[in-house]
Parts: sequence; structure tokens; C-alpha cells
Amino acid sequence: MDVKFKSASEIKVKLGIEPHGAIHKAFANACRNHMNERYVPKEKRNLCNTSFVDDMCNIVYPQTYAQFQYYGKLMIDPITKSAWARKGIKKELTNVDLVHHKPGTGPYWDKKMVSAEIDDIVKEIQELTRRGGKR
Repeated sequence: MDVKFKSASEIKVKLGIEPHGAIHKAFANACRNHMNERYVPKEKRNLCNTSFVDDMCNIVYPQTYAQFQYYGKLMIDPITKSAWARKGIKKELTNVDLVHHKPGTGPYWDKKMVSAEIDDIVKEIQELTRRGGKR
């Protein structure tokens, strides 16, 4: 009696757990959703509403101000020292903390989310994997 085994890569593809596969993308989207729900500063929700998961499963916040919101520090025009930079000018980082009005939001929102909610996300993804990637 011959026994045939599928390769690990074939099994990973079938389960959707290969790099940048369905489960990887679902994990990135779950992280994005959890971050946007409670941790990303959202005065007008522009950061949340424009965020997306790219083909490499990176979570992207494309707004021009996303970087200084993420680091939680004021960035200014190096010449005028104003938070409003002239067109085409690269802002410089200061040591002035940004003030966030909604409790729980603020800098390093990915780290805050992971420390508080990663177990829930792992359970979601384990269940999704168990169902073969079917929602």
C-alpha cells in the first residue's frame, strides 16, 4: 500500500496560511479593525477610514499626518516653526507631545492594541483557519 503525502507548501496554500495568503490577510485586517476601533486617534476618523491592508499584508495609514500621530509628537516646518508646513517641505520632529482627546487613543496604537487584544485576534484567526479560511 502506497501512502502519498502532500508537500507542506501545498498544505499551507490549501489552509490559506502561506505568507501573504488569505489567513495572513485576515490577520492583518483583524489587527487593523481592532486598532481603528479603539486605539487610532480619530478626530474626524480620516486615519481609520483611509487605512488599508496592502498586498504584502502591511497595514497602511496613507494620510500625510499619520506618522506624527503614530509617534505622538508635534512636527513642524523647520523654517517657520509652524505645525502648518509649506508645500513640499519635510517637517522636523519636536519633543512636544500631541494631546489626544479620546481615552485609549494615542501614539504607538499597534503596540497598545497588541498588549490588550492579541489573544482575541489569535482566537479569531485560529477559528478561521479551522474552518479552512471560510468566514
